[in-house]
Amino acid sequence: MTATITNVSGLQVLDSRGRPTVCALITLSDQSVHKVTVPSGASTGRHEALELRDTNSQRAEKFYSGKSVSLAVSHINELIAPTMIGLVPDVATIDQIMIQLDPTPRHEKLGANATLAVSLATLKAGAHSHRQSIARYLQPTGKLQLPMPMVNILSGGAHANGALDIQDVLVIPHGATSFSQALSWVVAIRESAAKRGAEQGFTTNLVADEGGLGIPFASSAKACEFVAQCIESVGLTAGHEVSIALDIAATQFFNDGQYVSRNSGKTFTSEQWSQQLLELLDQAPIISIEDPFAEDDWAAWKSFMTQLPRSIAVVGDDLFTTNAARLAQGIQEKSANSILIKPNQNGLVSSTFDVLSRAKMSNFATIVSARSGESEDTWLADIATGWSAGQIKVGSTHGSERTAKWNRLLELEHSDETVFTNPF
Repeated sequence: MTATITNVSGLQVLDSRGRPTVCALITLSDQSVHKVTVPSGASTGRHEALELRDTNSQRAEKFYSGKSVSLAVSHINELIAPTMIGLVPDVATIDQIMIQLDPTPRHEKLGANATLAVSLATLKAGAHSHRQSIARYLQPTGKLQLPMPMVNILSGGAHANGALDIQDVLVIPHGATSFSQALSWVVAIRESAAKRGAEQGFTTNLVADEGGLGIPFASSAKACEFVAQCIESVGLTAGHEVSIALDIAATQFFNDGQYVSRNSGKTFTSEQWSQQLLELLDQAPIISIEDPFAEDDWAAWKSFMTQLPRSIAVVGDDLFTTNAARLAQGIQEKSANSILIKPNQNGLVSSTFDVLSRAKMSNFATIVSARSGESEDTWLADIATGWSAGQIKVGSTHGSERTAKWNRLLELEHSDETVFTNPF
C-alpha cells in the first residue's frame, strides 16, 4: 500500500551563516518523516524567486535584524499543509497545488523559501515511498551520472567582503577519471593555496561563506596566476588536467551603466570591461566564466560570445536565475552557452527541472549549484546526479555544509550504480 501524507509542518532553523531559513517536514502514513532545509544566497539576482523574510513586519524577530522567516513558515503550516493531507507524495502534484495557491511568477505570496522547502520534502518523501535514493528516483533506469565538481579556491565579492572584485576563483579537475580522484586533486590544490597564502603573510585559517580563502590580490590576473601555481605545485598540469573557472558576479559592481573596479580604482564601459575579460582569458588557463556581465546588460553578453578566443563555458547565473523565460531570451540571443541551476532561484523542483531540461535541449551545459547560506542536507548532490546535470558547484572543501554534499557524491560513487561525467 502506497504511503500517504499525514502531516506537513514548517519551522525556522539556521543556515551555515547563522541566518534564519525555512525547514519543512513531511510525515507519511508509514510513520517516516522527511525533512529538508532550503539554502539562501548572498549574491542574489533581482530576477530570482522571492525569498520571503519578515523585514518591516510585525513578525520580525528583534535579534535576527529583519531576516527571520516566520511568515514563510506560517504559510507552510496554515496555507500549504491543509491541501496536502491524504495525498501521495508526488512532487508534480504538490507543485501544481502550490502554484494554484500562489500563481504569482516569483512566488511572492507564499515565498519561494516556503514552496521550495515543501517541494523538496515531497521529493524526498516520494523517493522513500519507492524505496529509492533521490538520485535513482529521478532516474529510474541506467547508470547514474556523477557530475564534474567545480570547486572554490579563492573567494571575493559578496562572499569575502570584497577581497577580490570578482566573486570566486574555482578549479575544475577535468583530467580526472573518477569523482573520488577529482575530489582528491581539488583538496590538494586547496591545501596548497592555504599553505602558499600563509607563507606570503596572509591569514588562511579563516574562510569565506563557501569555504574558500579570502586572500586579497591586486587583480584577477594575479589571483588566477596564484591558483595556476597551486595546481602545478601538487604535480598537476594547469590547463590540461585542472583548469580555472571564474565567477565574476559582475552585477555586484555594475553601477550607472559602468563596471567599477575597487581593486584598480578604474571604471569601465561594457565594451572596455569585455576587453579586460578577453585579455584575462588569453593570460590564464580558464575554461569557464560565470556572470561576466551584469544581469540585464544583454548586449554585452551577446557581443562577448562572438569574441571568445577559444572554447569557453560562458555561464549565466544572475542572467538567467533558473527562470524559463530569461533562459529562452538567452537562447534566442545567444547570450551564453551554460546555465547555473539553483533551485531556490526558482522555488519548485518541477519547474527547476523544466529549466534544466530546456537548457540541455539547446545544448547548454548545466551546473547544479549550492548557495552561500547552506545546510547539512545532501539533496543537491542527488538531484545533480539524478538529473545528469554534468557539473556541480558546492563551494570549497571546508565546512560541513559543503563536505556533506561531496561525501554524498562519494557514497553514490561507492554504490557501483554510477559513471563519472566529464563534459569537457
